[in-house]
Amino acid sequence: MKQNNIKHLGQIISEKYILPKHLNISSRQVNYWKNKSILPFLEKDKHGKMDIPQAVWLFVINELSSIGIDSNRLSKLSYDVWGKPKQEKYADKTIQYHISKKTNRLDDISIIQLKENLKDELLMEALRMEINPFTDAIKASLSSDKTPSSLLYFPNTCKHTFMVGDLNTPLKLNNLLHQETAISIPFLKLLAKVVSFDFETTKGDLSYLTQIENQIRDIVIFKRPKYIELVMDNSKLKPLIITEQHKRASQLADFFLCNKLPKNSKLLIEVRSQDNYKLTLITK
Repeated sequence: MKQNNIKHLGQIISEKYILPKHLNISSRQVNYWKNKSILPFLEKDKHGKMDIPQAVWLFVINELSSIGIDSNRLSKLSYDVWGKPKQEKYADKTIQYHISKKTNRLDDISIIQLKENLKDELLMEALRMEINPFTDAIKASLSSDKTPSSLLYFPNTCKHTFMVGDLNTPLKLNNLLHQETAISIPFLKLLAKVVSFDFETTKGDLSYLTQIENQIRDIVIFKRPKYIELVMDNSKLKPLIITEQHKRASQLADFFLCNKLPKNSKLLIEVRSQDNYKLTLITK
């Protein structure tokens, strides 16, 4: 991953602006989970704001709860996801890895800054709550590579793992070797719900979108045309059709997260009659 992309994704992890009500989850339910230590990043007596990974985690908990996973197991899972990596200083190890990395190294200024960060215990205490395998999995889905990631949870043993990439092989291995009940929660659909809120409320460019994706978002969300057709001149991607009747933000978020648009492509914008647009991605 390029250095600029790392910085952009770091901004995503640290910006807290999402409230549970933005995700249509009741404050009563959130307060219950806070009291059960299931949402450790939210203070019990405050209406805390969340960043994107924390908001996705709220959706994960909501899904597991809806299928009958009780609060004791959710509390254990939340500790394993948030508390244990903090205790084991996963963030420190991640920073040290980037400092000592031999290939695709950061520049000298960035390495010096990371070394200074490691000496700042107050800063590291905050980063240890923000950097863990779960937030890494969310970053993978938001990166320019658009790598899908999922939670694989085993309710009988209360164990879990995060899978980045295709789930078919690990699920087949589990069926063959362990035959243990596994719950798979892909993050892309949950992430799209969070990102769609971001699409509609944040003015200006979003750091995790490419220049072209930001341009398309601006046309779809803020110019509010009645009909948009997004096609590619040389690709197997299906055209994206957006009309007034659709929930345009969530539809566009799904498209961006599930498709890796060709690099160095250009956007041809055709404005037609009656507020219709045709957007064509020209690939080289």
